Amino acid sequence: MNINYVFILINLTVFLDTLLYGIIVPVVPYYATTIGASPTMLGVIFAAYSTGLLLASVPAGLACDRYGYRPVMVLGMAGLTISTLIFMISRSDWLLVISRLLQGIAAAANWSAGLALVAALYPPHLRGQKMGIVMTSTGLGTIIGPVLGGTLYQFAGYAFPFLLTAGMGALLSLLLWFSPLPANSAPAGRQQLIWQQLLTNRNIFWGVAITITGSFGFGMLEPLLPIDLHKRFGLGSAGVGLLFGALSLSFALFQPLFGILSDRLGRKPLIVAGLLSTAATVPWLVLAPNVKLVTVAMILLGITAGAYSTPALPLLAESAEKINSKHLNTANTSPQNGLYGTTYGISNTAYSAGLVAGPLVGTFLAQRWDILTVMLLYSALLGATAIGVMARLQETLKARKILS
Repeated sequence: MNINYVFILINLTVFLDTLLYGIIVPVVPYYATTIGASPTMLGVIFAAYSTGLLLASVPAGLACDRYGYRPVMVLGMAGLTISTLIFMISRSDWLLVISRLLQGIAAAANWSAGLALVAALYPPHLRGQKMGIVMTSTGLGTIIGPVLGGTLYQFAGYAFPFLLTAGMGALLSLLLWFSPLPANSAPAGRQQLIWQQLLTNRNIFWGVAITITGSFGFGMLEPLLPIDLHKRFGLGSAGVGLLFGALSLSFALFQPLFGILSDRLGRKPLIVAGLLSTAATVPWLVLAPNVKLVTVAMILLGITAGAYSTPALPLLAESAEKINSKHLNTANTSPQNGLYGTTYGISNTAYSAGLVAGPLVGTFLAQRWDILTVMLLYSALLGATAIGVMARLQETLKARKILS
């Protein structure tokens, strides 16, 4: 099996997933108004993606561990392609909702299988680096998608960006089907045992807490910060978009570095440092007296968020391995039957739950108090998570093993 080829396919999969997500963002509001979608329905269209991701992540992870990576990834990419075509031909708001829901379900399959496959392919001392590269691919798709979608929509018409991404999805589905993905099949009884242990393991708990805390914060910033920046500095959508683009770019570029550092220094130190530095950075998003300093704060937020989110991904895999080894007590346990799919299914569910809860909680609190109070409360949440990680998280990678 050519590991590098499979790794490239994984990166292409997550890149295309986030590229399509980004392409839709600038196109939906204009198209939805042409078919008479109300503002409320527009919100439902956007929320359908997170709903699909939330509902399908754990089932997709279980399917990876039961039936293997190949069928889950192929179905995920095929579902992404089909959802793109449905979106293109939609002439009603409910078809748009169905398309976005299917897109979220497909993303759950791609992400659960993709991250699990990286964990299965690489040993612990390389996982941080490799998962950092995967997250960079994600960030690039997030950045390129809105620009590409808006440009193609304006100059080539509504259908062209979706035809382009659907064609890419169909080609990638074929490549995944014929690729040498490793087999991974575990008996249902074994899955049930691991599921019980995952739910009670403290490392998994704190890994999930890190994930949901991070996505909650980003979900909260998306509706609140643009309004605040407009009130304080008169920034329009283009200026706000550039600021969020700076955040996404810094997040993407520093992921591999933090992955490599976590491979050498261990997961826990970087996670704690990232959580605390993010807690210190967040209030400056609303305290910064001018746009230049807000830009600096956004870039720093992207960097510090990567410092805790990247090491958390290999930490989850290594924690699941320890559970697998300890409770199954079997000599033939190998990376390919480590039940990583279930682990990352839980993680993806936590991520999507944070994205759903963040805007709801953030806007509710902002109506009661002001945005600075909301940011300070989020900083306190990050600090509390860091304290919990320091007190309860067990390191999964020893630096001396890498440096010796």
